[in-house]
Amino acid sequence: MTSQQYKEFVKIRGRFRSKVDEYRKNYPVFAEELLKKYEDQERNMKAFVYNEKLDYLEKSDSIKYVWVTDNPGFNESMQNKYAVGISGKTGKNFMEENGFVDEFDKEVIVLNKSFIHTKITSELAKFSNYKDILEDNQKFMAELACSFQEIFNCDMWILGISNLNKIFKVFRENIEKDGKLDNIYFYYHFSQGQFKKAYNVKKSERIDQDPKEICKIIGIENRNKIFKG
Repeated sequence: MTSQQYKEFVKIRGRFRSKVDEYRKNYPVFAEELLKKYEDQERNMKAFVYNEKLDYLEKSDSIKYVWVTDNPGFNESMQNKYAVGISGKTGKNFMEENGFVDEFDKEVIVLNKSFIHTKITSELAKFSNYKDILEDNQKFMAELACSFQEIFNCDMWILGISNLNKIFKVFRENIEKDGKLDNIYFYYHFSQGQFKKAYNVKKSERIDQDPKEICKIIGIENRNKIFKG
C-alpha cells in the first residue's frame, strides 16, 4: 500500500470496528436473541462480528481484491474472523492455486453483506422485528465495501447471489447506487461446490483461457442477470 492508501485503510477499518462496538452497546436484546440457541460454553460467541483479520494487514501488504460473502457463521463468530470456515478456506485455496494472489490473507480484504451472525444465512429473515437494524447494517457494509474498493482501485467479488433480491436487497441497492459496477463481479458461494461447478462449466467451454478471464466472464454474466444488463 502507499502511505495514503494505508492511512485511508486504517481510517475505514476504524469505522468498521466502531460500528460493531456501537451495535454491541446499543442492541444487547437483539444480540441475546441471536445467540440464545447456543450452550453456555459457547456464550463467548459474538452476535455482531468485526473481522480481526483486518488488524493484521500492514502497509507492506498489497490489496488485490475485496471479497464480500453473506454474514458471519459459527466459525466466524467463534474466531472473530471472516472466511475461516470450509467455504472460506476453499475460496482461499482457489485464489492461491490459480494465481489470483500469492498470500490470500495479505492481498484480499474479506467483508460480509451483514456483520450480524446467524448459524445459517436464511435465519436473518426470522428477525423482521429488527428490520431497521438489519437494513442499516447492510447499507453500512455496502458503503464500507465500496470505500475499500475505491482506495485500492481493485476488483470486488460478491459471493452469494441467491439472496440479493431478498434478504440482502438493501445491500444490493446500495452497491448499485454507490459502487462502480464495472469493477464488481458476482458469483455463487464456494460452499457445497457451487462456485467450482459454475467455473468448471465455463472452463470446459474456454479451455485455453486464463482462470482470471474465466472468472471475469462468469462474474459479468451474473451481474447482468442481477441488474438486468
